[in-house]
Amino acid sequence: MKRWISLLALIVLFAFAVPQTSFAADEEEGSTSLEKGEPVRHLMLLRSGRFEIQPLALFGVNETFHQTIGFGANLAYYFTNYLGIGLGFVYNPLHLDNDEIDVVKAESFDADVKNTLALSEASMSFDVGLYYAPLYGKFSLFGWILNYDVHIFGGFGALFMDSVCAAGGSVCKDAVNKNLEGPKFAGAIGIGLRLFFNNFVALNVDFKDYMTKYADFSRGPADDRSRFQQYMVATFGVSLFFPVNVYMSR
Repeated sequence: MKRWISLLALIVLFAFAVPQTSFAADEEEGSTSLEKGEPVRHLMLLRSGRFEIQPLALFGVNETFHQTIGFGANLAYYFTNYLGIGLGFVYNPLHLDNDEIDVVKAESFDADVKNTLALSEASMSFDVGLYYAPLYGKFSLFGWILNYDVHIFGGFGALFMDSVCAAGGSVCKDAVNKNLEGPKFAGAIGIGLRLFFNNFVALNVDFKDYMTKYADFSRGPADDRSRFQQYMVATFGVSLFFPVNVYMSR
């Protein structure tokens, strides 16, 4: 059975690896249309020379104590169809407790911990860097032709952290820790997928990783638990491109 599966996988790989070329007969005997020029002409350059404005929603991916929900925007400019520069800003008004925090808030939980356990929350974030779209094309879905691209991001940014009491309310009276608060500068990388509904509007899904040093929690003013961490987020946005008109390749 494993041999049949391996053979099937090899056939599928070969089918995708072999160029799928359609030759159209030319007036001259023995020649094809490919010999007259490039196989793909008049390609829409959906990013080249255009600004992208993207309102978005953010969701924390790997947080220990909270589920962060934020809202913001990205602004980017593409020098070519595959290379651009952009910056983004997100404000995080919502931090939903997970199961571990629900346990701390229970009446039966140790009072000393409640009075000393402070948590860090990312209240804002920003980043700036380069976008590179090495993969782009189009596909058909229920008769609807959609353009897409897969892009990667690399740059730097910062997380602005706040300190809150794990048991709720104001910052715990015995756990005020400035090490939890303030900007945490980070390297930032990401990968995303963009689906164009038309030449002007696209759906954008991105995953970003902010690599920096910070502490998830503390048990007092002198408790420094800072360590290198990866703060990962997912964003969902709608991209609007300007100008509306697009360049066409030759």
